Amino acid sequence: MPKQPTSWLGYMNTLKQVNYAPEQLATEGLDRILNINTVTQSAFSHSIPWIYLLDYTTGKYLLVSKSMKLMLGYSPDVFMNEGLNLTLENYHADHMRLFNNELFPDRLGLLKTIPFHEHPNYVFTYNFRFRTNKGDFINLLQRNCFVKSDSNGNPLLSFGVITNVNQYVSENPVIQMVERIDENSCLGHSEMLFRKSYYLHEEYRLFTKREKEIVKWISEGLSGKQIAGRLFISENTVINHRRNMMQKCNAHNAMELVSFSIRNHII
Repeated sequence: MPKQPTSWLGYMNTLKQVNYAPEQLATEGLDRILNINTVTQSAFSHSIPWIYLLDYTTGKYLLVSKSMKLMLGYSPDVFMNEGLNLTLENYHADHMRLFNNELFPDRLGLLKTIPFHEHPNYVFTYNFRFRTNKGDFINLLQRNCFVKSDSNGNPLLSFGVITNVNQYVSENPVIQMVERIDENSCLGHSEMLFRKSYYLHEEYRLFTKREKEIVKWISEGLSGKQIAGRLFISENTVINHRRNMMQKCNAHNAMELVSFSIRNHII
């Protein structure tokens, strides 16, 4: 197998050079849930997901549910026939760059630490923007797992569910989460393993003037109530600023936030 590439597109181009036997890509039962009947227009039509099965070894969609037409306006047959070409044409360029160069390499790194036969138990979630057939970009949420991987841990078949979240999610930041699903639990219990914020442009990571003031006081050991008193703002406002800063730098606690601020000369 050639050296593992880091980007999503590079990875898939490498897979195309490998001949996988049909039985290595075989799946069972997916066609039953993918062939969702066309539903009538209703108050719930925006939330009906579309489902796909993507073959990484060929860049072809093996199955696409009919509900895609409701969400994006494209016929499922178009995606089946054109493969990734249509996806790449309509995927927001900044979001594709981020997924290709940052999100997917993080996925590969995690998958390499997991036995390949357990890959279907890990669900990857992230938000992105995609263009409808009317030319408008909308916010989508994708949850997918890799239903087939080879013995080296290379994912081969991606099964995903995509939902329109245009009313709830802004385009920045992009948040990727990874959960492990307990296959023995009838309630589908999951364990959060990974959560990271990604920014489309580096300037979005910068702290505002107020945030810099707050992190300075945090570094000096002041509580949220004390900082609020110094700055004549509410304690809830301090908490919100702190939460935003932690999201920007992917910090999990005050110590990591202060450490990031020192390393990046913010304080």
